Amino acid sequence: MAFRPSLRSSHVDTSPEMNMFPMMNLMVVLIPLLLSTAQIVRLSMLEINLPPSAGAGGQGPAAPVEAERKLDLAVTITDQGFFISSSAAVLSNASGEGPTIPKRDGEYDFARLSEVLYEIKQKVEGRFKDDNRIIIVAEPQIRYQTVVSTMDAARCIERDGKKILLFPEVAVGAGVL
Repeated sequence: MAFRPSLRSSHVDTSPEMNMFPMMNLMVVLIPLLLSTAQIVRLSMLEINLPPSAGAGGQGPAAPVEAERKLDLAVTITDQGFFISSSAAVLSNASGEGPTIPKRDGEYDFARLSEVLYEIKQKVEGRFKDDNRIIIVAEPQIRYQTVVSTMDAARCIERDGKKILLFPEVAVGAGVL
């Protein structure tokens, strides 16, 4: 006589396995998307020479050590024309008022900008650590093409059929308030 097998001992797990492919596909899409949209923040530091405090030793204050001088050349684009400035001063025009290079017939004078920057480059070359850098700053209403043309005028100039590098490291600064 045959006995029927016990139901307790023949317990078979019939639950299906979890399908991980949709989750893996989501990760494959999300990771590059998140990496491509991440913004990299650049931190800047201000170099300040503060006088040292007089210590308990009774010694007088020591002379502060100056950092290497920087040119910090900047061209500011306004609706009046170009203002050229550095860490030392703002370059004025012939009349002493208004922009360094005013608009000519309602148009920006990019050729004159290149000439003035060429003169500046000849005077400062080798004297400053950042003599290849320039910062372009524009008012909010200035057209994008004007900013690009200003960057091109600041990078190089053509003299006697040869291109001469002026300020190849161009940075765009925050707008004028």
